[in-house]
Amino acid sequence: MLKIGSLLRPENVAVGVKAASKKQVFLEAAKMLAASSGLTEAEIFRALLDRENLGSTGFGRGAAVPHARIHDLGNTYMVFMRLAQPVDFDANDGQPVDLVCAIVGNYGATVEPLKALAGACRSLRNSDTLAKLRQARNAADLYAGLIEAG
Repeated sequence: MLKIGSLLRPENVAVGVKAASKKQVFLEAAKMLAASSGLTEAEIFRALLDRENLGSTGFGRGAAVPHARIHDLGNTYMVFMRLAQPVDFDANDGQPVDLVCAIVGNYGATVEPLKALAGACRSLRNSDTLAKLRQARNAADLYAGLIEAG
């Protein structure tokens, strides 16, 4: 399992992201991921949406980890967003989502994207971590909370 800090950079953390729907969340994530990965927003958005169509990546307690594998992507990339308002994500517990960790990885890589996903999910299952992330005053505090969580 990869630690969040091995993939997440401070510039890939945002607080107060405005999105009124799950699709808008994916658009915002795609913008951030495109800036660091070199892929286009459109291909990232499509990959996230295609994966979501297989089943919701909202796993409960107001957190979601949308993820996708993309051909010819050199590395695994991660962004973290705290939304301005919770969004319906069809999560298994029915709660709307305000914490989003989006991950894209190489389609051919079998280990790193899965380890990144496992690390993010582990951190976002902890009630204390979720509370700290929701109380962070700004992106720097949010990033520090994520690094502390592992």
